Amino acid sequence: MKEWHKLADSIRLHVAGRISEADARRQEQTAREILSRLSTQPGVVLADEVGMGKTFVALAVATSLALLDAQHRPVVVMVPPSLKEKWPRDFLVFAEKCLSDQARERVVAASADSAIAFLKLLDDPEERRNSIIFMTHGAMHRGLNDGWVKLAVIQRALRGRHHTGPLRRTLSRCAGNLLWLKWVEKNGEDIWDRLLNKPPESWLKILRQRGLSLTAKKATIAMILCQWP
Repeated sequence: MKEWHKLADSIRLHVAGRISEADARRQEQTAREILSRLSTQPGVVLADEVGMGKTFVALAVATSLALLDAQHRPVVVMVPPSLKEKWPRDFLVFAEKCLSDQARERVVAASADSAIAFLKLLDDPEERRNSIIFMTHGAMHRGLNDGWVKLAVIQRALRGRHHTGPLRRTLSRCAGNLLWLKWVEKNGEDIWDRLLNKPPESWLKILRQRGLSLTAKKATIAMILCQWP
């Protein structure tokens, strides 16, 4: 088994008065089996009766991956909208009852209910990056209808990547139509290349320098500048 795919030693699922020793052993073995299989296959379906501890097994798997990943990458847990508040609450109980003090300090969770919130969490520096992100199903569609938000997502995806010149030139030719922002090309299509090479917080200044009227768009742009780091 790969070192990265094992149950972390700092996890103990036995909770006096809540999870018996026998149930804890069964759940921990289930978590170990899932982690073992994830080293050779892309996914696993965990199915059991209500009350058999599927949530804590899943949290044990997610927490193990977070604790043992040398690159400190966040583990994304997708949850349906009906459970978007329950799972973070369950994690707090799990962290308090099932993790060692040291592990509890290392594993921090956050929730994302929109694409912007999710991207902001991914963009956090390592020293304050969340170990687990509970992302609501459909979050990536929420908040992406606005052309400026879409441009911000594209800009973030291209940042730091090499050999993107041809892609940027193509985007400069079609961004207006793609984002429903043809009015931005009032002073030339090169505006898109300029925007893609600058962080969103500088876009308002760039557009004003080009003499573009922002009366109808100012609120939308301001929203992006407030939400994007």
